[in-house]
Amino acid sequence: MRANDTDTKEVWKTNFKAIAENPGCCDEIWFSTGTGAPTLDWHRARAEVLAEAVKDVRAAGIAPSLQFQATIGHDDCVGTPEMFARKTWTGWTDWKGVEDRYCNCPRQTAFLAYLRDVSAIYARLGFAALWIDDDLRIAYHRPADSSGRRSGCFCRTCIAAFNAETGGKWTRETLAGAVLTDDAVCARWRRFSIQSLVHVARAVGEVFHALSPDTRMGLQCASGPEVDDQALAVLQTLHDVTGRPVGCRPGGGSYYDDDPNIVVLKSINAAALRGRIGNPGYIDVWTPEIESWPRTYYARSAQGVLAEGFAALMYGYNSVSFFVSNGAMEETALYGRTMWRPLAEASRVLRGYARVTDGCEPVGFTLPVEKKIGVRSLAIPVISGLGRSAGALTKEEAGKNANLLTSADVQSFREALDARAGGLPAVVKSPFRGLMQVHVDKAGRLRSVALLNLRISEQGPVRILLRGVPPTWKGVVWHEMRREPVKLALERTGGETYATIPSVGAWNGGYLSGAGAMRDGTGD
Repeated sequence: MRANDTDTKEVWKTNFKAIAENPGCCDEIWFSTGTGAPTLDWHRARAEVLAEAVKDVRAAGIAPSLQFQATIGHDDCVGTPEMFARKTWTGWTDWKGVEDRYCNCPRQTAFLAYLRDVSAIYARLGFAALWIDDDLRIAYHRPADSSGRRSGCFCRTCIAAFNAETGGKWTRETLAGAVLTDDAVCARWRRFSIQSLVHVARAVGEVFHALSPDTRMGLQCASGPEVDDQALAVLQTLHDVTGRPVGCRPGGGSYYDDDPNIVVLKSINAAALRGRIGNPGYIDVWTPEIESWPRTYYARSAQGVLAEGFAALMYGYNSVSFFVSNGAMEETALYGRTMWRPLAEASRVLRGYARVTDGCEPVGFTLPVEKKIGVRSLAIPVISGLGRSAGALTKEEAGKNANLLTSADVQSFREALDARAGGLPAVVKSPFRGLMQVHVDKAGRLRSVALLNLRISEQGPVRILLRGVPPTWKGVVWHEMRREPVKLALERTGGETYATIPSVGAWNGGYLSGAGAMRDGTGD
């Protein structure tokens, strides 16, 4: 909930009514500190409004949390002079000396003091969680040119601090040249710049933890490999400051339903970050950035965001987050009818799938690249940064063009891969275009099989070979988003076990689990 959704008590009541009328559409609501560097009085007034909203959501059994919407700041496109009335410090400055007026140097003493003061104002509300926005990064603060090897703030304060740390005599010009040609200097400058982010995270985290020790911490970040070391440093800092597990919310871009494959691939690529940074045990909440911009009715559909969220759960995440409404753009009732109600209808399956896969791992093939849907659309199990490998696929196999293949071609390919792997936990045996993922428990027993239909039409029936079926499974249940669960018989023939899903809706997904799942959606 950004500032315009809670500007006044009346505006908030209208927005909350749409959520409350659709119980189950969310477990947690994130409020916002707003952008820029307004006066502390502005933040105090905002906190008073949020205090009432916090009471409302707690009374409804929903956890109130907070997004620190801007620390360093995004770029000069996100701001006005009025929004930066409190700023007295230098802005983010690039290697050419161009200053981003509406961003902040992360090492300015006055800026860090301001962050601590702002944090103290909101921490007293006792939020369940605090999420720092993805502007806490060392690149892409326009109009400053701070990408690639020349990432980082090159202001006088930062150059002086770098010289003090390294014993150097760098100027902005000489350092800008050295980071391009000297790998050692480039690496040292990157470590220094990432430590600048750590100062910001520590300033916010320490104050929140001191005043609200039960508040969990989390970071929103981009999902590309260029931010891995930055995200890990900030997450480690938040963990160190609080002594508690933290959350990670990767994403970035792909905010529209124009090409649904792109938003699904966004979740897959975000899941790959979990494997790249080593899956540290102190990160226990993994949730994708599912957003739109500017969050109008025409930007995203409920089905689009559900497909994106379900894909994230398939490939290694354990929760989903949605930022898809804007009270300044549309009537609140429209979001209630077209977004919150469908999310509430799908929530049983989303929660059930997260529970049934908890403590389990996906099994599938590894790919040389993550940039295309490729072989995944053939219902071939593929892991993305997390899981038990069934072997590696070649670049040619990974990039197969499904549009040029017959159903017989695809089935032959599935069976060849199954044989190569020595027997997968599940194999799709019917024509089906979409994602498929299988999870097993620590003993290697089948736990769930998930499908996501990547077509604009219904597909089915879908017959699936199942291996490692627990002896307690007398049947299975197909749980599909926004549909009633369907109990299915297990077919045992020729020493093999099969289940047949009657149909999978267009751009919809669901999962198979043990027959004991009929009541609560969690599986046997």
